[in-house]
Amino acid sequence: MTDIVNWGVLGYARIARLSVIPAIGRASNARLLGVASRNAGELPAKEWERTYDSYDALLADDDIQAVYIPLPNSLHKDWVIKALKAGKHVLCEKPLGLTAAEAQEMQQAAQAQQRILMEAFMYRYTDRMQVVKEILDSGALGDLRHINASFRFLLDRPNTIKAKPELGGGALYDVGCYPVNFVGMVTGRLPLRCKALVETEQGVDTNLSALLQYDDGLIANIHCGFNAFSRIYAEIIGTKGMLRIDNTFLDDAGEVYLHQAEGVRAIPVAESDRYKAEITHFSDAVLDPSAPLLSLDESIMNLKVMDMIRKDMQG
Repeated sequence: MTDIVNWGVLGYARIARLSVIPAIGRASNARLLGVASRNAGELPAKEWERTYDSYDALLADDDIQAVYIPLPNSLHKDWVIKALKAGKHVLCEKPLGLTAAEAQEMQQAAQAQQRILMEAFMYRYTDRMQVVKEILDSGALGDLRHINASFRFLLDRPNTIKAKPELGGGALYDVGCYPVNFVGMVTGRLPLRCKALVETEQGVDTNLSALLQYDDGLIANIHCGFNAFSRIYAEIIGTKGMLRIDNTFLDDAGEVYLHQAEGVRAIPVAESDRYKAEITHFSDAVLDPSAPLLSLDESIMNLKVMDMIRKDMQG
């Protein structure tokens, strides 16, 4: 059995170009065999072995084992299912789908084809998240009563797909899915109810907050947006303590702060290579099948939360 996974990328999107393609190059168990683009003639020469002028052509290449899909959100479901039916393992950019029903359809296709499908939440591969989980598992916070998680930035790129409703744009799909995923990681369950407040521009949400309440009374607040200054932050508050997590979804070095009755303790967090770790782990699962870190059941649960938020947004 080979110890290298041949990867293909459907589309030369910004995140693929700047983050995931370089990460495949850094991973010792992965090789970028080819990239498909409808503008194949404009792709850089010699950075990979094969270039395809259509997504279907890449999927037809039997030498490719795993596919990364960074396409607009509205195209995820169709191309994930096509890739699975072509016998490929699939790492799909977040959000996995526009609705929980789409994700369930993709899960059924993955099970039918006996292929791995995973949502690309790269932040879950950071040392910061390992430290957070260790503190949660230790019981240092006591019974959890409140979670607050934010991810926003100022979007100043013209003609971006993030601002196009027909392509699945909007702050909730783009960055709000991170706080939703974080809260889902901490709680492991669906909320009972949801209340959302939203500001929109040209048909997409640009400033959104949602309150989620759980069966034990715990309340979580998620916030996202791309019409004001950057803020990436989370806090988890329990009966015995509070954990403050700056730069929650990034992989830089830093500290998280554990507040307890006896004082505040700064806990160091090491710098991580989140994209490389994600590619390495996924490739490991392809070479020696095991459950990926992020399960499809978790992805579906989080999309159910986003369905609740969108339903309340729409009144």
